[in-house]
Amino acid sequence: MGRPDTSLGSYLKDPKRFADVFNQGVFQGEIKILPEELKELDSVSKQSRGGNRTRDLVKQYMYEDTKLAILAIENQNNIQYFMPLKNMLYDSDFYNDQRKTISKGHKETKDLKGDEYISSFSKNDKLSPIITLVIYYRDKEWNAPKELHEMLEVSPKLKPFKGLIQNYKINLLEVSKIDNLDAYSDDMKVLFGFIKYQKDKEKLQQFISKNKEIFSCVPLETCSTIEAVTNTKEIRKYMEKNENGVINVCQAIEDMKKSSEAIGEKRGRAIGQKQGEARGRAIGEKCGEKRGETRLSTLMNRLFEDERMNDVKKAINDSKFREIMYQEYGIK
Repeated sequence: MGRPDTSLGSYLKDPKRFADVFNQGVFQGEIKILPEELKELDSVSKQSRGGNRTRDLVKQYMYEDTKLAILAIENQNNIQYFMPLKNMLYDSDFYNDQRKTISKGHKETKDLKGDEYISSFSKNDKLSPIITLVIYYRDKEWNAPKELHEMLEVSPKLKPFKGLIQNYKINLLEVSKIDNLDAYSDDMKVLFGFIKYQKDKEKLQQFISKNKEIFSCVPLETCSTIEAVTNTKEIRKYMEKNENGVINVCQAIEDMKKSSEAIGEKRGRAIGQKQGEARGRAIGEKCGEKRGETRLSTLMNRLFEDERMNDVKKAINDSKFREIMYQEYGIK
């Protein structure tokens, strides 16, 4: 099983899934992006002071030969409390990469003069806008800043001028808060549904039962991503047995349920047996103690009656001698 972020990134690399998530998560369900309009981009950007930054997923949004935008996805399993700043730095790197590419072209063609030559950037040059979507797939509610302003401590003196401080907002998709899973394609519906209900087995069972048709033949790649992201290890054995590239998750979940019930029943019997044995021992010990007290009391009375005072002390301190006395007086 790979890292959750890596597994989800590989899964969303598919243009159909990438477009589906962006259309639902950013454009409120409007079909703005088609899979065939997406082109793969290098996810690594070079920083001006050296070193690289690597994004989870990056694609160029094209219309015919025109570059419309750069689309990026950041997958988050944990809450990132400086996410607006992180996205701003990532986006800034990619804007600068575009600027450097344009400047390199001008230097090669030597087509600029004056201020444009000094800038290596003409007044007609344009950069492609960048849209970043953060997919947060943990069941814990996101409680981190969603914009740069929420990270800043603005003094009372500056609050009237807060609008002058540049802001940077994030586009956040919380999987646990998706209301309309039916709006997604079958692949994403299965994956996001599993993620959303991963901690509530009853709701997960209801969701699967409601969507039996798509859950009866889930692609192996989807199951592998479910396993990695939700840590549902039980599904692994069904993946290993697979021969035709799809898994009947309905049957797998039913088998898991029966297995859990059988394990629960077995544990219940074991606990009951153990508790019964413990109770039996306690009762036996209690009865034994009571019987022992009765035998000793009877022996003491007989020894006192026979004025065997020396044997009284010896019988109390010496268990072997006490047993001899029990036999002598016929005390059972």
